[in-house]
Amino acid sequence: MRLDEYAAHDGTGLAHLLAKGEVTPKELGRCVEQAVAAVNPALNAVIELYPDALEILPEVASATPFGGIATLTKDFPIEAGRPADFGSRLAQGFRAGHDAVYWTRLRAGGLNNVGRTTSSEFGVPAVTESALYGATRNPWNPERGVAGSSGGAAAAVAAGIVPFAQGSDGGGSIRNPAAFCGLIGLKPSRGRVTGAPNGNAPLLGLATVFMLTRSVRDTAALLDLCHGPDAGDGYEIVPPVRTYLDTIKRRPKGLRIALCTRSWSGVQIDPQVVTAARSAAERLSSLGHHVEEASPDFDYPDFLQAQKVIWAADAAAHMPAMARHMNRSLKEMLGTSVYALYRWGLGISGAQLIDALAAYDRVTRQVGRFLAEYDLLLTPTTAMLPELIGTFDPDRAGIDAEDVFNDLAPKETYTALFNATGQPAISLPLGRSRDGLPIGIQLVARFGREDLLLAAARQIEEEVDRTPGVWGQGRPAIHAGDF
Repeated sequence: MRLDEYAAHDGTGLAHLLAKGEVTPKELGRCVEQAVAAVNPALNAVIELYPDALEILPEVASATPFGGIATLTKDFPIEAGRPADFGSRLAQGFRAGHDAVYWTRLRAGGLNNVGRTTSSEFGVPAVTESALYGATRNPWNPERGVAGSSGGAAAAVAAGIVPFAQGSDGGGSIRNPAAFCGLIGLKPSRGRVTGAPNGNAPLLGLATVFMLTRSVRDTAALLDLCHGPDAGDGYEIVPPVRTYLDTIKRRPKGLRIALCTRSWSGVQIDPQVVTAARSAAERLSSLGHHVEEASPDFDYPDFLQAQKVIWAADAAAHMPAMARHMNRSLKEMLGTSVYALYRWGLGISGAQLIDALAAYDRVTRQVGRFLAEYDLLLTPTTAMLPELIGTFDPDRAGIDAEDVFNDLAPKETYTALFNATGQPAISLPLGRSRDGLPIGIQLVARFGREDLLLAAARQIEEEVDRTPGVWGQGRPAIHAGDF
């Protein structure tokens, strides 16, 4: 298979070719190798490929939905025995002790993990520019960044290295890179994808895992493979009535949709982002849905303070264990951003943590009541366009925890709320700036309604372009299909 042919397909398209015997998993693995060689020097998205994984790719497709397609996972513990540096010098050389349950489900569905992608340090900074691996660059403009923390995954998918890649989202870490790189990024509802065998969910339930893709049908198929609880999960959720692939064949009608372009955080929203959100609202209206301007009524400063407390307390609780395990100094080996968060977390009291959880309870009720009145909420994904590399240096001297959250604000103004409240949210590549940079638009549904969210996303995808994974955007400046 030629590299341009490979890079033009989404995962479902490649699976069809595998099922017909027109290509083999081993051939697709070679395409991944060629794509990495072609574009990764300019992007720095892939840390490494696993030679052993590439060598054992079969010549015959397996009888699974994805047949043996090669994919990439984030630099976090996903698969037993694989390196997981968390983008940090502190954890460099750490290896996963076991498979994540959701990954075993994806692997059983025909996915092969052949390498790992870059991340911000421990997923904290909103830029994928770590002291350990350097800056990951945006395929649409390599002078621009990819946000964080799943930035390497986003760059790899956008550049055609793989059709989809694994990420995680604790405040926007799937959706923001998806928005910056012109991809689809779904954060499932809390409990939809299990965090087993680790804790119920990282960051006291704020974080979840899933995949970044180029098509809604891939998103639906992947969620079909990995959704559902595991024994002992603290968060469980009503299972879907039908498969998500079946759901996206149905066209929702007459949805009641709230449009919000007001800045919840107070940061300035780029006018081009506002225009893109309003254009998406007009598109939904033209499809027969009722769109009106409305916003959840909640106390953003109260919510933000709770987020700061929970993130910092989590850092203070977990960083020392990693330092002991690796026999390294926190102060010497952590970047200044993460170290500042850790230091602040050491001073958080039990009462402050309980207060933060109570604040999250309040905002969850407020957003839940709002979404009881609407089927979907439409917002920008980020308040800003992709920023220049180096705009925020997560390892600069003198940084404090407040600096970290100030940088997060324009990226997470619209995303972090739904990590707290647990609703499913998806970023769709529905806008372009005057300079050709992607603009992501976020849709949010009621808790547990990934079915409706994906059906609406597919309806929009069909309206934009009938070819899955294209979205009328063309190809990034750096793309494997050009080699």
